[in-house]
Order: sequence, then structure tokens, then C-alpha cells
Amino acid sequence: MNNFIIAQIFGILGIIFSVLSMQMKTKKNIMLMLMALNLSSALNFLFLNSISASLVCFFAILETLINYLYDSKNKKVPIYVIVFYIIVNLLLGFSSYKMVLDIIPIACAIIYCLTVCVKRESNIRKLMFSNQSLWLIYDIIVKAYMFSISNVLTLISIIIAIYRYDYKKK
Repeated sequence: MNNFIIAQIFGILGIIFSVLSMQMKTKKNIMLMLMALNLSSALNFLFLNSISASLVCFFAILETLINYLYDSKNKKVPIYVIVFYIIVNLLLGFSSYKMVLDIIPIACAIIYCLTVCVKRESNIRKLMFSNQSLWLIYDIIVKAYMFSISNVLTLISIIIAIYRYDYKKK
């Protein structure tokens, strides 16, 4: 099986995790789905030879896990941890930087860092909307077709979740 087909299989898994993540009501469940999403994303990009995107997705798994552990203890993520995330994301992104396009995964990594650090689910959804919009552009350009579909479906899922959980409540 060639790398392109393997990448698309991980893309299909990513679609499932991505759409499900935004339909979760609690931050705990959102975070679990985001870890699965980032793993499938990292492997998708790895098989597409998009190293910059793969690295930031692998690191996003660690970020999400650390934040998940803080949340499970009802503790706020310390600012030095957030600064560490940002520095590592910048280093990972720029160490594998090959073209201007590689700035998009770096920007997405920074947005994601902020996403998993916020407490309110409504803020997670809003930040993920920005994140997914940028990833959509990147995925189309690098031919991560399954993740392009995933981005569109996730954007729709975010809009539905914002309506269900944020606006319908009011």
C-alpha cells in the first residue's frame, strides 16, 4: 500500500474524531477526541511527507494530554507551561520550515495551544473554528484530501455545536 493511500486512511479516521470532538459536551471528552484527532493528523501528514505539520500535530497530543491532566485535577494550566508550548511549537515549526506554506501549521499550533488551555467549551469551539479554517487551506494545498473533507465537516460540526450548546442555551 503506498503512502498516499495510507495517509488517506488516517484522514478518514481524522474525519470521525474531528467531527465527534466538537459534538462533545464536556471539555474532558473534547480533549480525548482531540488527542485521537491529532494522532491521526500527525500520521496523515507524516505519510504525505509534510514534516512541519506532522511535528506540530504530534506535539499537540502531548499538549492536550498535559492540559487534560491539569483539568482532571481542576487546576489551571500555569502560564510557564503555555509559554513552553508556544516556544516548542515555534521551534518545531521553524526547524522543519521549507516554504512559506509551512507557516500555516505553525499558526495552527499556536491557536491550538490556546484552544486546549481555555476553560469554557464555547471558547474551545470558537478557537477551533479559526484553527480548522487555516488547516482547510493548508490541507487543500498539500493534497491531504481526507483532512480537507474533515475540515469542512468539522467547521459544520462546530457551527452546529455552537448553536446547540452556546446559543440555544441563552
